[in-house]
Amino acid sequence: MISTFGEWEFTCDRDATLAAYARAGAGGADTCTCVWCRNFVQVRERAYPPRFLAFLESVGIDPLKDGEVYHNGEMQPGAHYYGGWFHFVGALETTGDFATVDLGPGFRAYLCRKSAPELVALEGLGLVQVEFQAEGVPWVLEEASPK
Repeated sequence: MISTFGEWEFTCDRDATLAAYARAGAGGADTCTCVWCRNFVQVRERAYPPRFLAFLESVGIDPLKDGEVYHNGEMQPGAHYYGGWFHFVGALETTGDFATVDLGPGFRAYLCRKSAPELVALEGLGLVQVEFQAEGVPWVLEEASPK
């Protein structure tokens, strides 16, 4: 069955995605010790809007097991800009240079063919990449964010 996300059309093997994420011990942010990842791990449940979490759930992705999260900078004191990605088992049927999907204030996502490293549990599978951009992510660590 073909599903849509914005203008993208895709197929998904939700059961295979669920099984792979069940085998994955941890996501990229949880295995990184940098200050930016440690901060994101503390706030990700607030950073991901409900519509994004619903999409991840619909394709079988565990929102606690990202492929990677990266810090793009501090937008203003205490508000940071992050990006990252997840993968699910499936294929893009229609893809292109489409507009990102706005899923909440300062939060956008889009689909693309797999181009970034995946979790070990997903290696060798046909994958679709879910990229996200999150603006205004709060800084919650007691240590100051590096400049």
